[in-house]
Amino acid sequence: MQFLRTLLVFLLLLSVPLPALAYDILVLQSLREKGYDEAVKGVKRECSATMRTVVLSEYAETDITRMIREEHPRLVIAVGDRALEVAEKQRNTPVLYMMALHAKPHQSGAVTGVGMLFDPARYLAVFDSMGSKRVGVVCDPSKSGAYLKRAQAAARRSGIELVVREVHSPKETPSMLDSLRGKVDALWMLPDVTAVSSETTEAYFLFSQGERVPLVSFAEFYLKLGGAVALGIDRFDIGRQLGSMAQSVLQGTPVENLAPQPPRRVILKVNEGVLRRLNISIAGGG
Repeated sequence: MQFLRTLLVFLLLLSVPLPALAYDILVLQSLREKGYDEAVKGVKRECSATMRTVVLSEYAETDITRMIREEHPRLVIAVGDRALEVAEKQRNTPVLYMMALHAKPHQSGAVTGVGMLFDPARYLAVFDSMGSKRVGVVCDPSKSGAYLKRAQAAARRSGIELVVREVHSPKETPSMLDSLRGKVDALWMLPDVTAVSSETTEAYFLFSQGERVPLVSFAEFYLKLGGAVALGIDRFDIGRQLGSMAQSVLQGTPVENLAPQPPRRVILKVNEGVLRRLNISIAGGG
């Protein structure tokens, strides 16, 4: 008899719907990747809210939609381009993004975050310190056009000429680089997925070596291949930066009132061997 009563209570408990998970922020991460993990740690360091982290590569998009609808997070943090793409579709939940290279201004206003592109003036200061006045740039206008316009305006103020070559597919990059021969005294590698890809990277370094001009890039990785200078991001600090924004949103600041921010911390790295060969010195290298 006691067993039957216990069984009945158990069955009744099963029939009661479980409450939705209670947390403030859904962290939607594109995939498991060291840089993304580091950025999320930064968010958690700066923001005291409760969070659930979901790796998008392990779920269907419909699962994410259901999760947000049923669990009602107050905010979604999208980590990476794919995560941002999915998060933008969730119309009723504000979104903050980071580590998303192709984040663009949003019409809805309910999406903002920390980008991956520094103020172009940071790069131009490096060119100025090296004495480079004619800087070659290869880019796809559909990917980097807005950033390039900002760079050109800053370059005019700095007395630096940007010699631009446009490409619309990776296969055009080598020939556009060739067209810069004899016309520039430095080369600027933008984080442009058309202009810089696995099939075009070698052409940049062949140009740099053949023309004896420094190549300035956006990632320390390229120093190993022959780059002269790299301006990199601090992923943990980007996370802290976004964590501060998240804390503001949860305390009542509308996402619409928060403008997108560039990374606040620049990590300057140099290839001493390349700089010596080119007889170039630069302050602040590390």
